[in-house]
Amino acid sequence: MINVAVERNRLHAWTSTLALALAVLAFAAPFARAQAPAKTCDSVEVRSIKVSPSLARDIPRNAQQETVQSAYPGRMTEVITAVARGPVLGCMDSENVQTDLTCSDDDLVLTATISRSANHNRAVPQNALWLPTIMFVIVPHRPEILFQTIWKMHRTDGTTVDHAGTPPYPDQKYPITRTKILRGKHS
Repeated sequence: MINVAVERNRLHAWTSTLALALAVLAFAAPFARAQAPAKTCDSVEVRSIKVSPSLARDIPRNAQQETVQSAYPGRMTEVITAVARGPVLGCMDSENVQTDLTCSDDDLVLTATISRSANHNRAVPQNALWLPTIMFVIVPHRPEILFQTIWKMHRTDGTTVDHAGTPPYPDQKYPITRTKILRGKHS
């Protein structure tokens, strides 16, 4: 009788271990596969896109805040890493910037939507200034890709914002559009 109880305990331990191993494999399987591109079009393949906040430091009040930069300006490369930086924002703006990518035969359009609190009144004490930074890696299928970034803003109550500012910076009109030509080698 003791041998049957011991065997049941061993069997239960073995099946528990097997169930845990299968659960781990099922969870890890999507991460083990090659990551699919974020977007593929005739003109370009977007391999990755990452949105993150960056602290706003030493930005003159009259400087253009939104920029698009590429890792190899003027050089033709097979893979391009580019960064789009948005307007200076504050603590009443959500760090969760929504993005949408569209493309056509020779352009790539990134629309980034910022969400601002409906209670924002422009006078926020101890405002921690930051700006959204979107880094993306692309493989162009054409010698030149027209890249356009459109920054939009809406309030948490759903209202579209047509102008906004973050003290001490002046108001800006929305949407804000920036354009850059990205040059790449293609086969």
